Amino acid sequence: MKKTIKMMSIGLGIVSSALYAQNDINFGDFPKPVPSVSSLATYSNAPESNASGIPSITLPLLTLPTSNNSVSLNTGLSYNPMNTSESEPASQVGNGWSLFAGGVISRSIVGDIDEMHDNASRSDYEKNNFDDIYYYSLPGASGKLRFKRNVQNNTFELVNLSSNKIRINYLSESNTATLIVKSFTITDTKGIQYIFNDYSRSNQRPDSNTRGGRVYKSAFFLTQIKDANNIELANFSYQKDIKYKANGTTLSYETCKLKTITSPGYGKIEFDNVYESSLEGTMNDPYKVNKVILKDNYNHIISGYSFEYVNAFNRTLDKLKKLNRNSIATETTAFEYSTVSYDSPSYYGIDLSSLCPGYATALPNNPGVLKRVINPSGGVVEYNFEHHQVYVNRADPAYLNSIMDGDNYVDSAVQYLEPISDILYDTNHATEYSFTVTGTKPRKIFIAFGYDELFTPPLYWDTNTPPYVDYLVNSGGQFLFGTTCGANTITREFFLSPGTYKLRVTGSGGRGLANIFQIAHLPLPLKNTAQIGGVRIANIKYYNSKTDTTPVKTTKFEYNSFSDSNTSSGYAFSPEIDMNGSTYILYKNVKITNTDDGNGYVKYYYKTPDDYPQVPYTVDGVSKMYWPYYAFTSGGLLDKKEVYDAQNKLLALEKSEYTFADIPGTADYSVFEDIYSKLGWLKKIVNTSTSYFENNQSLEEQAETNFSEYNFEMSSTKKISDGSTVEQFYTYPETGYSNLSSAHIMSVPVVIQEKNDGKLVSKTETKFDNPSSTFPTSVVTSNINDNSTKAITINQYDDRGNIVQFTSAVGIPSAVVYGCDKTKPLAKIEGATYAQVSSLIQPIIDASNADAADPSKEGLLLIALDNFRKLDQLKSFQITTYTYDPLIGSTTATQPNGMREIYKYDTSNRLEKVVDMNGVTLKEYKYNYKN
Repeated sequence: MKKTIKMMSIGLGIVSSALYAQNDINFGDFPKPVPSVSSLATYSNAPESNASGIPSITLPLLTLPTSNNSVSLNTGLSYNPMNTSESEPASQVGNGWSLFAGGVISRSIVGDIDEMHDNASRSDYEKNNFDDIYYYSLPGASGKLRFKRNVQNNTFELVNLSSNKIRINYLSESNTATLIVKSFTITDTKGIQYIFNDYSRSNQRPDSNTRGGRVYKSAFFLTQIKDANNIELANFSYQKDIKYKANGTTLSYETCKLKTITSPGYGKIEFDNVYESSLEGTMNDPYKVNKVILKDNYNHIISGYSFEYVNAFNRTLDKLKKLNRNSIATETTAFEYSTVSYDSPSYYGIDLSSLCPGYATALPNNPGVLKRVINPSGGVVEYNFEHHQVYVNRADPAYLNSIMDGDNYVDSAVQYLEPISDILYDTNHATEYSFTVTGTKPRKIFIAFGYDELFTPPLYWDTNTPPYVDYLVNSGGQFLFGTTCGANTITREFFLSPGTYKLRVTGSGGRGLANIFQIAHLPLPLKNTAQIGGVRIANIKYYNSKTDTTPVKTTKFEYNSFSDSNTSSGYAFSPEIDMNGSTYILYKNVKITNTDDGNGYVKYYYKTPDDYPQVPYTVDGVSKMYWPYYAFTSGGLLDKKEVYDAQNKLLALEKSEYTFADIPGTADYSVFEDIYSKLGWLKKIVNTSTSYFENNQSLEEQAETNFSEYNFEMSSTKKISDGSTVEQFYTYPETGYSNLSSAHIMSVPVVIQEKNDGKLVSKTETKFDNPSSTFPTSVVTSNINDNSTKAITINQYDDRGNIVQFTSAVGIPSAVVYGCDKTKPLAKIEGATYAQVSSLIQPIIDASNADAADPSKEGLLLIALDNFRKLDQLKSFQITTYTYDPLIGSTTATQPNGMREIYKYDTSNRLEKVVDMNGVTLKEYKYNYKN
C-alpha cells in the first residue's frame, strides 16, 4: 500500500508539471507583466538580511566608468530564492537570478491597467482611480511611485512612495481621457539625471469585449544619463522585437532588451540576447543573455562573461565563464541546485496530505533552489535553505483541545496518521477482519484499501460487471460506508467510537492490504512554530574542493526566540501599498555561529513593524488604523547585537536607538485595506557599544548620527570614547546656492567642520562661485590649531568636466592635458597655466587617441610625449606624463626627471609586473585563488 500511496503522489506531481508547461501563458495578463524585470521588485519589497533569512548572493560582472566619479556603470548578478516560486517566471539569466544593469521602471498592475479607459467616447468610459505601483531601479537608488487621480478634475499627481529626496518628472501622451505616460526623468540629489525614454509593451486581456486585448507600456527603460551640467555620461540602446499572437496581426508583446551601455569616450558593454522560441508561452522569459562583453571606445574587447544554461523545469543558470581579451574562457563558476522539501511530521506515521490530497494540502516543495557555487579555484560555497517558520501559539488551550482527541484534522504541521492496524486480506480464507479503535472519545479513522490480485469471479458473477474488490465497516451488524477522501474511491474516512469493528471485503474476491490509521499528534509540548511557503538560509558551508565531504567552515543560522527556544521569532509581513507583492518573513532574533572556529556566536535582535504598534486613525470620517513608520521598519531594524564566546560569556554589546519623523507635507497612504501610514525619515541614530573584559571591567563608546530634514543626509556625527568627544558637522547648499538647487544638487556638502571636545579644530569649505556651472571653483581648508588656511582653486574645466587648470594653496598653477578621448590625464604641467600650453598639446592628444585606437602605436605616443617635455616653451615647468590601455590601466608613468615606470598586464587585465626603462623588474605580482 505504501507503494500505492507513493505512486499517487508522483502522479499528482506529473499533473502539476503538465499544467505548468501549458503554452498559453500571456505575461501581459500578469500583475508584473515583464519577465526578468518583475523580479527586481523583490529587492525593493523584501530585504536581503539576517532579519529576513535571505543571504546576499551577488556576483559582480563588468564595470564601465563615466566622466563623473559619482556614476559608475556596474553590471552584476544577484540571486534571491524568493524569485524561484511557481508564480515568478525564470529570468533572462536563469531561475532566481537577476541581472542588474542599466535602469528600469517596472509596473505592478492592480486589476486592470490604470489607463484602461483611454477613450472618452466609449459608453463604458469612466474616470477610474489609479492604483498601479511603479518600481524604479537605477544606479544607486531604487523605490516606488504611483499616480494619484483627482476624478472630479481629471488631474494627476505623481507620488513618490519612498523616503528619499529624488525628483521624478514625467511626460504624457496627448490624451484627454486619461493619463498615458510617455517617459520619466529621475534626478538624484547629486543632480544626475536618469532619462527613461524607451519602453516595452504588453497585451492585457481584461474581458471578452475588448477584441485583440489592450496594448500598454509595461515597463520604461533607462536611455540616457546626464550630469547636472547636461553633459552626457551614458546612453543605452535596446533590442526591440515585436511578437504576434497566433493570428499574426495582434501584438502579443514588444521587447526592450538591453543591447548596449555606452559611456562616451570610455567604451561600452554589449549584451548578446538570444530568443528561445521553445520557451515561448512558458514560465520563462523567452530571451536569455548569452554573453556580456566590455569593449573600449575603439571596439577592442577588454573582458566579458558567457552564460550557460540547462532547461530543467525552468531556465537554470549552469555555468558562468569569464572571458579574457581574446574571448577565451579563463575562469568558470558553476552552480548546482536542489529542492527544499516541506518538513512534515510524517516520520511519525503518514502525512494525511499524501493519502487524501483534497483533505489537507501540504506546503509545496521549492524546486531549483541554489545549493552550491563552485568557484574557479574549485572551492565550494554550499547554501542550505529550509522552509520559513513563523510564530503560532500552540500552547493555547482552545488549540490543544482541537487536536488532542483525534476527532479533527486541523494542523498538518503537528498532526499525522498513525497506523493502528495493517490487514492482509484474502477472500479465499475470510471476508471479515477485526480491528480496534482505542481511546475514550469518537475519532476519525482512515482506511487505505488496495489489492495485489483480483481472483476469478464466482460462477454467479454478472459477466457484464468487471471483477473488483471493495469494503465496508461492520459495526455491530450496521454497515458503514465512509466518505471518500483519496485519489481513488476506496480510500475513505470514518468517524468511529472506541470499540471493535470488522472490515468486510466485498466484490468478486481478491487479496491485498488494508491500512487503517487514526489521527495523532507530535509529542507535547508542541513548538510554537509553523512552516510557511518560501525559504530561509539554515547554514552556509565552505569546502576546499567539490569532492570534499568535510567543510572547512560552517556558518549556522538559528531563528528561535532567545527567550523561548521552543518558539519561532518569525512574523509574516507584506509590502506596503502593492497588493501583488509577495509576503515575506522578518525574524526578531537571529543567532549566527561559526561552528568550526570555537570562537562563540553572535545574537542579533531586530525591530519589526510590530514594535511600532498601530493606533486608531480616522480617514474621511471613517475609523481606520495608523501604522507609524511602516516603510522604515518593514525591512527590520537592528536593535541590539551581542557577541559571546564559546563559554557563553558576553564579550561585546551594541545597542541602536532610532528617532523617526513623518516627512512634512506628505499625505497618508493605505498600507493595506484599513491600515494607513505616512512616509517618514530617519532623524537620528544613537549607537552604544560596550566591550566587556576580565575582572568586571568594561569600556563604553557612543556614536550619534543626526540627519538633515533638507536632504535626509548625515548632518552631524558625535563619538564619545574614553571621556573625549569628536564631532563633525555637515552643511549642505540649502540656501545661497541657486546654481546647485536649480540642478537639484542637495547631497554635496559645502562646509565640513570638526570639533574636539567642543572646540573647532578644522573646517573645509567647497565653493561654487560660477553661477552658470555646478562645478566647484575652490576648496578652502582651515586648521584652527595652527591658524592656517589652504585654498586650492580650480580655474578651468573642459567640456567633459575634466579639471584642466588648478592653482595650489601657494599660488602655483598646474595645467592638465587629457588623452584617450578626454578620459585620462595625459600630462600634468606644474607651473603653467592652461592658456600657456593649450597651443602645444594637440600633437600629444592626437597621439594618445591614436594609441587608444591601435595599442601598437604606444611607442609613437611615448616619442610624442618626450618631444613635448623637450619643447623650449616648457623647459621651466615640471612635467609628468602617462600612457594607458583604456579600461585596463596605466601602462607608463614618466616623472619630471625622465624616470619611467612601465606597467605590464596579462590577458585577464591583471597587473603582472612593473619594470623600469631598462627592463629591470621593480615589482612582480602573482595571483592565486583563495576559497
